[in-house]
Amino acid sequence: MGFLGVSVHDAEVTGVRMNREKELLQLELVLHTLETVWVEFHGTEEWWLSPLVTQNVLFDIREWRAGMNGTAKYCADMELDPSWTKRVLAGELTLYELDPSVGLRGFVVARTATVKRTVRDSDGGSVQGVCAELEHVLREGWSRRIENGSILVVGPDSPDFISEVWRIARFIAYDAYVGIERLDAPDRAYRLTSRSGTGLEFQVTFRADGRTLDESSSGSTP
Repeated sequence: MGFLGVSVHDAEVTGVRMNREKELLQLELVLHTLETVWVEFHGTEEWWLSPLVTQNVLFDIREWRAGMNGTAKYCADMELDPSWTKRVLAGELTLYELDPSVGLRGFVVARTATVKRTVRDSDGGSVQGVCAELEHVLREGWSRRIENGSILVVGPDSPDFISEVWRIARFIAYDAYVGIERLDAPDRAYRLTSRSGTGLEFQVTFRADGRTLDESSSGSTP
């Protein structure tokens, strides 16, 4: 069961994000190999996804395009608006079907779709995947960037700095092993190391920038 070169059979849907201004719909999937990938639908015109329950596992994602047997019938079965059906059959849009084993099902009407896979660094860590997760867990006044090939997270130097570091760690670290060590640096700095059963996965350096939350929020992002 492959979709754009990726086996999505038995993949769990762990996130759904949308940006209507950019006409973008994104599904976060955890594959049966435990790799996290992001299926992005670009130029989305319409979608219907339901129900999002406690467990959402895919059987497959199918593409229905102009000239394919069954495309017109599937558009009719999904009661797709005639205007969208016309554009799908004309080749302007593609209808993507989410076929579930359990949970989330539905369809997406979009111009195209891509799959973003995690890119591993020289230590075997999933830099791209961790950055994507950080984007959604960092609070106001915090920022992240890649520096010399490593992930750097900067936050306000407040009394709860280290507790916030641990909060972030619980979101992004693997369960098998996670450690945080204080670094010998001019500023408050810590290194998060996360391991899985296969060894080192990734490291993130946290640094307090010495500014208050108000100052950090009003300043430029590092």
